Amino acid sequence: MFSIIPLIIILVSLAIILVIVVKKLPLLASFDVSEKPEEKNAEAKEKIMNERLQRKAKVVYQKVLPMSKVLFGGIKKMAKQSADKLKDLEEKYKKKAKKEVLVTKKEYENFENNVESFLREAQLFSDKEEYDEAEKKYIEILGLDPKNVEAYLGLGELYVFQRTYEEAKATFEHVLKLDPNNDKSWFELAEINEIQEDFNKAIVNLNKALKKSPNNPKYLDLLVRLNLELKDKDKTKEALQRLRDANPENQKIKEFETQIKEL
Repeated sequence: MFSIIPLIIILVSLAIILVIVVKKLPLLASFDVSEKPEEKNAEAKEKIMNERLQRKAKVVYQKVLPMSKVLFGGIKKMAKQSADKLKDLEEKYKKKAKKEVLVTKKEYENFENNVESFLREAQLFSDKEEYDEAEKKYIEILGLDPKNVEAYLGLGELYVFQRTYEEAKATFEHVLKLDPNNDKSWFELAEINEIQEDFNKAIVNLNKALKKSPNNPKYLDLLVRLNLELKDKDKTKEALQRLRDANPENQKIKEFETQIKEL
């Protein structure tokens, strides 16, 4: 009797084990015994990291996309504003003049005979550093004669004195639309380029001024300075010789010679 009980217990245990094995057979079938636990852990970790990176990338993309749209939208807007600036410049002065200056028909008829007087008045205000009054006077001229180059040049110089260089550049560029060979505008643009340390562009603009006025001492003085900044010894010597020929009494010649030796 007692010998049968252990046998029954063994048989029952084997039956339970068999049932468990049958139930877990699909799971056991999917288990690759050739894989080591370390390898499975590494694969699982890599999978988790990849999923995490994908989630982070998605979040960053969702944040960056609206910002990039704003950025490119801003660049596009700035480009359009820059393109429209010269186009609107003349109209701006005309509108401002209409608001600030009331003229009769007779005054308008007399204007052409008195334009030089108007320009002199504006220059006097500028010389006294009364820039607002000078600007009003130039605008008064442009309100009646929107293509008056001298008035635009005067305005451009005012903006340079006030260090509003972008307005100055726009004004001189507008002059060049009216008169592409206006050497003074090319020179003024070159000086602004020098101030902004864009020396190569300054050379390009200055050469356009020198094409019309090759012996202008003021232009040649700037040419020497620009080549000194670019540390081009040969071109500086050439520019200095041109200045010496055009203006032998120039007080800066000796100073330029010293600077050339230091290059």
